[in-house]
Amino acid sequence: MAQPSELPAGAQEGRGKGRGGRRKFELFELILLFGLVPALLALAPRWAVSLSILASGLIALAALAFDPSFARRELLRLGDLTGGPHRQALRVVLLRALFIAAGLFALTALTSPAALFGFPRHRPVVWAVVMVLYPLSAYAQELVYRPFFFHRYGRLFASPRQAIVASGLLFGWAHIMVNNVLAIGLASIAGLLFASTYARSRSTMLVSLEHALYGDIAFTIGLGSVFYSGTRWLG
Repeated sequence: MAQPSELPAGAQEGRGKGRGGRRKFELFELILLFGLVPALLALAPRWAVSLSILASGLIALAALAFDPSFARRELLRLGDLTGGPHRQALRVVLLRALFIAAGLFALTALTSPAALFGFPRHRPVVWAVVMVLYPLSAYAQELVYRPFFFHRYGRLFASPRQAIVASGLLFGWAHIMVNNVLAIGLASIAGLLFASTYARSRSTMLVSLEHALYGDIAFTIGLGSVFYSGTRWLG
């Protein structure tokens, strides 16, 4: 079989155009799915937003599971959580979660002290349910913004760092769905941390754990209403 360099000039040019066309399509798809869809969902009722999160996670999971070029072990492997060469990654995640908790506590205490720990104080049963179920939402979101994003669109970026920044900022932009500017800002910061964790570990479970920790901390401290619009009892 002829190597790329041995192909006729016309064939090489056609292959180059084919790759360019694919990149343009992938870029258009990225803008549509990660840019326009969240903006449209900002106009939808809250139940539609929650449903879209779970549905998009299932779609991303199916797309990755049936893609022979994707390393499926990234979805559920536990090695990153139980020891081995990635034990340090888990320590970093837990240490960062402590700093995040301290920062969110200070932010809430300064800006809305009455909301501090309001959710577990006023609705302890609902709070407990959220603590258990939110990790499922976190895993669904991470499926979309980490393994699916990096695997499908990683080639669009000149370096892994650019992919990390794009993944993190687009995750922040997705929170336009809750109609809260603070949510977009906080989620962008968190998204950069999540993207960095995934790029370093290639473990969806590890980054989902980090996401779930941040979410549960936010709901517990009193910032739940920032990320879940129209629910005063969360904060």
